[in-house]
Amino acid sequence: MVVSGSVDGRLRLWNVKEGGVVGDLWEGHSDAVRCLDWSPNTREIASGSQDGTIRRWNPNTGRQIASLIETGHGWVNAVKYSPRGDKFASGGYDNMIWVWSKYGKLLIEIKGHDDWVNSLCWSKDGAYIFSGSADMTIRKWQSIDGKELVVLRGHTSYIRSICLSHDERHLVSASEDCSVRIWNLKTNQQVGDALLHDDELLAIAIPSDGRYIASAGKDKKVYVWSFEAALKQSGDQVRFDGKMEAHASSSKDIFDVSPLPKRQVDKEGLTRYGNEFWSDGAKSTPRRLPPRSGPSSLCRRNFFDFLYFRKPVDASPSIPLKARRWNFSLFTGRIPAPHTVDVAPARDEDRYAIAPATEAEKAAGMQYATDNEVNGSAHQGATVAGVQGPQQGSSTQT
Repeated sequence: MVVSGSVDGRLRLWNVKEGGVVGDLWEGHSDAVRCLDWSPNTREIASGSQDGTIRRWNPNTGRQIASLIETGHGWVNAVKYSPRGDKFASGGYDNMIWVWSKYGKLLIEIKGHDDWVNSLCWSKDGAYIFSGSADMTIRKWQSIDGKELVVLRGHTSYIRSICLSHDERHLVSASEDCSVRIWNLKTNQQVGDALLHDDELLAIAIPSDGRYIASAGKDKKVYVWSFEAALKQSGDQVRFDGKMEAHASSSKDIFDVSPLPKRQVDKEGLTRYGNEFWSDGAKSTPRRLPPRSGPSSLCRRNFFDFLYFRKPVDASPSIPLKARRWNFSLFTGRIPAPHTVDVAPARDEDRYAIAPATEAEKAAGMQYATDNEVNGSAHQGATVAGVQGPQQGSSTQT
């Protein structure tokens, strides 16, 4: 069976094999459910909500048991039962960790974080509480008095989820900086390289056999990592079923908490962890993102990240383009092309040369010229006589 909480404030019990909801919805919260935890004996479930309350439920009936707890957290982001189930811890919006009795009585208030408390876990003996916060730190506390013992630093954004390994030698954390990190609780240092998703991490878990790490985030993927292979890179140790397995390596890797390394790929395209890192010989591998530096880096996407330029897998050969003709005209308007005019073909000339005049033509020409001169002189004399005096034969009177 699996229990889920929803933004509608209700809980649902699921039959994993059949994939359906069992019974009615569990109603009670007035705002979104942010966290859940089964008691060690599986007889009850605790839920924390944005309404600021913690409620406990009977999984067989779906009804609340005991009275609700008004936490004062604002939002309750984390709730976790102690190993014996006699008390539980909560963390939330007020940066505080509160420890409660199973009857809902406040036992301890733990102060220390500078931002929201998002995740909690207990050591097996109940002596210690570990917390992950939006202040980018993981802290270890004494559960009896709330004394701070250790602060682990390395993440560059909100820590969303933490989980202890089964041998309690390591703690695994998931953050909004898109990374899963493993911490050695003896040295209080990060072990090996961070394991990366393509987007912010939301949850992490270690299954019952302790051999794998499961992580999930906003990239809509669940990655299952080999715990042993991840530790192998740093020479750390891991215990499975009572057997200790050690891997020799330089001690530098154990204490190295430098920025995330760049992706290293071999000929087959596998990451530096090798084949055994991906259990069952899986061929697909998560992408290792470039390192993020600085405490203010919150794994936020670049403003222009909506632009993706991907090369087609089976792209056809490109077609060569002709050289471009550049038009340097300063006029933005369109200039009309010159009009063509149809012209009729030229006619051949009728005469190509002039022959010399004959003697007869010359004589005729001379005669024509002489006649014109005689006629012209006679006409001129008549005109002058008429103008200068009276005509002959006219009488004169006194």
